[in-house]
Amino acid sequence: MKLLFIAFTIALLPLQLLSQTSGREYTVDGVDTIIKNHKIFAILPFHYKVSLKKMPKGMTVADIRESEIKSSLACQNSLYTFALDKKSENKLTIEIQDINRTNALLKKNDINESNYEAQLPEDLCKILGVDAVILGDIVASQPMSNGAAIATTALLGFGGNTNNAKAKISLYNGTDGKLIWSYAKDISGGLGSDDNDLIRVLMRKSARKFPYSEGK
Repeated sequence: MKLLFIAFTIALLPLQLLSQTSGREYTVDGVDTIIKNHKIFAILPFHYKVSLKKMPKGMTVADIRESEIKSSLACQNSLYTFALDKKSENKLTIEIQDINRTNALLKKNDINESNYEAQLPEDLCKILGVDAVILGDIVASQPMSNGAAIATTALLGFGGNTNNAKAKISLYNGTDGKLIWSYAKDISGGLGSDDNDLIRVLMRKSARKFPYSEGK
């Protein structure tokens, strides 16, 4: 009976995640006119911050910083994969720049996730040769872990490993740097496996509202 309960709870994990989120969307007036000539956009590494009440045992500030950098790239990759999947399903009306090219061009110009906020969105678009850029911002209450076992432990209430995160993605126009769309969620409970979970939760409800979505 106990094993059946655990299996049933794991099966409900995506629903648990969704039930503990709230979303906020912004769309600029006339967005369809603004994006009608867009052909390609880029996804930058996320600005990722771990906000700790106290340092976990056995970890250092350098460990946390390394975790932030890895999560920054992991979230970029997860969103890129999500967008490619939608493109392959003909649910996206625009091309996505390969993130390897995006990151190479950023590195060439000495831009990374810790300093790109000092750049104007329109300048980032010129550097990358795209019509729009997506910038992501995440503040998590603890470093992401690997392995579904930790997420399950948190969900069942056995370890206190529940993670909370404030996540936001913003789309900027390349010609004038104008914010044309954003979507944000406060995510709590059930996070603990990896950053892919976080991006899936963030994008699941926002995908249909994304300006480039087919039939939105």
